[in-house]
Formats: sequence, C-alpha cells, structure tokens
Amino acid sequence: MKAAYIIGKGLVRLQDVAPPRIGPSDLLVGMKACGVCGTDLEKVHGDNITPPVLGHEVAGVIKQVGTRVEGFAVGDRVVVHHHVSCGHCYFCKNGLETLCDDYAKSNLDPCGFSESFRVPESLVKGGTVHRLSDSMTFEEGSQAEPIACCIRGLNKVGVKFGSSAAIFGVGPVGLSHLQLLKSFGASRVYAIDVVKKRREYAVKLGADLTFDPTTDDAPRAISLLTGGLGVDLAIVATANLKALEAAFETVRKGGTILQFGAPTRGSLFSLDMGRMFLREIRFQSSYSTSETEMRMAIELIRGQRVRPSEIITDRLPLSRTVEALALADQAADAVKVIVENQ
Repeated sequence: MKAAYIIGKGLVRLQDVAPPRIGPSDLLVGMKACGVCGTDLEKVHGDNITPPVLGHEVAGVIKQVGTRVEGFAVGDRVVVHHHVSCGHCYFCKNGLETLCDDYAKSNLDPCGFSESFRVPESLVKGGTVHRLSDSMTFEEGSQAEPIACCIRGLNKVGVKFGSSAAIFGVGPVGLSHLQLLKSFGASRVYAIDVVKKRREYAVKLGADLTFDPTTDDAPRAISLLTGGLGVDLAIVATANLKALEAAFETVRKGGTILQFGAPTRGSLFSLDMGRMFLREIRFQSSYSTSETEMRMAIELIRGQRVRPSEIITDRLPLSRTVEALALADQAADAVKVIVENQ
C-alpha cells in the first residue's frame, strides 16, 4: 500500500509499504479523507515541535477488527483521534489531558496519509474512535479534530455572549474559530490575514471586517472601531510572532490573548511585562484536544452549526499527497486541502 513519509528536510515521498498488521486489541481503518494541517507543513520543513508523523485529520472505514475489540465492526464509518492521554495522572485528573506525558506518544500507524492505518490498542481503549452518522461525509468527519482543537481553546478562555474578537490568521483553523465564535454568540469578529482569498472566506463566514496586515494598521483601526477599548479576545491562529505582537496591541485592558498557532521550536518573543501587568492582560496557549471536544465537534458538524466543507478548496487523491502538501503550503488560493482515498 501507499503511505507518505518525510525522507529529509522539505522532502516527502509516497512509498510502497506493507499494510500494518493488527494485534488483538487494534483496528485497521481504510482512510477515506485526511486533511492537511499546518503542523504537517511544519514537520515537512523540519520546524516541528511534535512527532514527525504526517496526517492526523482522518476519517475512514474499519477494514479489520482485532479479536479482543468490542463495539466496532468491519464497515463502520469512523473518525479517529491520533493521541490519547493515560487517564490517571495529575494532568488527566484535572482536565489537562493534552499535557499528559503519554499524550503525544500515541499515534496512527504508519500515518494518516496512507491507504490504511492501524489504530493501536491505546487509542482504541482510550475512546478515540468515533462513529460518523450517515448524514456526515468523510471530509466533514476528518475536520472534527481541528474543530475540536478550536473548541478546547475557546473553552479555556471562556467566550461570552456578545464578546468581540480579532483573529490573526484566518487559514483553516482561524476560519473554524470564526464559525465557532459566531455560533457561540460573539458580537463583532475582525479577521486579519495577508492572503486575500482567506479574507474573502472570512467575510462569507461572518467576519464583520477584515484587514491585510501588510497594508492596514489593524490594531489602530480596531481601536477606533471600538471607541479606543479594543477587543475582548484576540486569537493568534498563526505561528507568526508579528501577529502575536499585534494581538497585544489589539486586545482591551483585562482582555485575553489565545495563542493557538504552534510556534516553531526556539521561538522567542519580547514583551513589556510592566505594560502587560498594568493592563491585566491574560495570556492562554492551547495545544491539541481531548475526546470531550472531539464529541462536541462531531455534534456541531452533524447539526451544521459548523460547516467545514465550506472552507475546503482542494481535494486531491492519495497518489498526489506530495502535491497536496505543497499546495497547502504555497498556493495563495488554497485554504483547506483534503487528501482522499476512494
């Protein structure tokens, strides 16, 4: 079968490998849709801070069930979350599952960009395999994981009805945050991105105003629009530290900054801590998601409260995975890219 591997910095190859053999407590899933995530691109470039396995936004059909697995059958349509926490450490017991030392040790075998992948025992027993309703497409199901990550971040900062927000970076996750904010009752949401296509998508999905940071002074404009107050929440959905700097200038006194985009390893940021202290700015980072948010995401998609298919611009077959990664990385007109295996 075919599977995508990083063979060097900036180099990905679709290789012929033997299908994974499952154990008695594993599942084998045939991939039907796998989204290209920004973290996949970081891994390709060698800037990753998470394990270099490609493809984790996956949905597919169960092809084989281990002899000890109960509750699943061949032919079940499923979404699989690729990480699971231990469930009994300090972090797991306090709702901080993504900080569990075991969390990032689990993964799909060999990866999401493959004809089939093994779901190991730890994921199966950890409840990371979720059934898709008949009304949901595979591509919708594949987007449950990134939407769940957004839900977790927004839950951490506590979005209130009528809140105002600015989103720095309206790529796929920024646009997902936008849909969630509007669904949760945010009043005004401003979208900031260098790519025109993404700003256009933001308007379609409910952004009140958009700004191009290369030509617009978004913090100043938003200050004027809010009577000098600033927004309640600034979401940094990009790894660009200039966006983080602008977020501090955009959020109101007593407001919150959510760092959602994963910075590259070793990234450093200079901050006037005295000013942050006097303005009582709250800073919150958010990494990945748990099964609680996965279930919420699936329900929100099923109920059309969030519509991931509206931001998908490109669908490529598994045989063109390398091209799909390049498209997501370099094409100005690409928003969300999905790899399919029919």
